Amino acid sequence: MKTDGIPQVLEHGIEAASRGAYAVALPLLSAVYQNVPLEQHPRGLSSYGLCLSRVEHKNKLGAELCEKAIALDPGIGLHWANLVRLYIGVKNRRKAVEVLERGLGKLRNDPTLMQVREEIGYRKAPSLRFLRRTNPINKLFSRTAGNARRNPTPIIIAVAGLMIVAIFAASYLMIMK
Repeated sequence: MKTDGIPQVLEHGIEAASRGAYAVALPLLSAVYQNVPLEQHPRGLSSYGLCLSRVEHKNKLGAELCEKAIALDPGIGLHWANLVRLYIGVKNRRKAVEVLERGLGKLRNDPTLMQVREEIGYRKAPSLRFLRRTNPINKLFSRTAGNARRNPTPIIIAVAGLMIVAIFAASYLMIMK
């Protein structure tokens, strides 16, 4: 393969992997990375790792390549997304969610990471972990806690109101004695 045609082959491989055509993308990306050092073209490295995992079931090597791509070029959301997809493919949801949270921590609102977040059905843990997610108390508490982070004013008013009610109740009980 001529080195001047590598960027085009790399782009075709990345595009095929993005579509989910891993068997088509793997020979293209293999041809590129057999002719050039991995560090020279890190853009397609995570796609290559994902293809190795999905087609040849070389999961450890695939994950290492994705991690190397992230280390070489951490600002690309595709690398993080491919590692998440790799872990989901090998049924390691916990690791996939960890990588997704790390990626979103570094690249807030990256469209690729947001898309993969929707793909895997990511939800935050319930606020009260000792209760089931469907418990009405947990639902109410989670909703209220989420609203309090965005706009704490209603919570402050509610707490102040409860304190006033408690003071009046205490006063009433003292008078009644």
